[in-house]
Amino acid sequence: MTTFYCVRHGKTEFNLNRVFQGGLADSPLLPEGIENAKKVGTYLSDVDFNACFVSPQKRAQDTAKNILLGLNNKLEITTINDLREMEFGIWDGKPEEDYHHLEEFQNLVHRPHLYDPSICGGESFEELINRSKSVFNQISNDYPDGNILVVSHGLTLQSLLKHLDGSSIEDIRSGRLLDNTSITVIKSKENTTDYEIVDWNNTTHLM
Repeated sequence: MTTFYCVRHGKTEFNLNRVFQGGLADSPLLPEGIENAKKVGTYLSDVDFNACFVSPQKRAQDTAKNILLGLNNKLEITTINDLREMEFGIWDGKPEEDYHHLEEFQNLVHRPHLYDPSICGGESFEELINRSKSVFNQISNDYPDGNILVVSHGLTLQSLLKHLDGSSIEDIRSGRLLDNTSITVIKSKENTTDYEIVDWNNTTHLM
């Protein structure tokens, strides 16, 4: 089976200021985001990783580079475009509070199964899940017994990992959301494209 160690990128300026930071926007890591990424590397230093796959967005790339500083085995970053964050179209880079009054914003946050991205020219949850799921299935095929580091984004990982574990789109935002520089471990079941979450939103390394 393939074991994925999935890390949400470090905290950024847009995270702090609650600005839409989807697949079409970026902002720098805060100092705490950099330090916490290094803590991820230290925490995972005993894992014998086979590969590292990262979103093309700078906040994820910078997080991965700082994680790799702490690992015992040297890895190269492989950039995968389909690990980017969900796209929010014209909302990307804008303050979230500007859209709180809109029904589709409330659907995005609270009722994802009802969210219609046509209001902003963004991406649906179905599209997000389909593109990111294909990445995990391909990695599982290429590394059937591997330990894989994935550095991506909050909504991408939240949606994909809950889907892989059997949740409907209606339920993918229920429960605790993924924290910045949290680690979630998911394993593919042998000879299948089924998955099981074994550790959700682990932040013990940040204490």
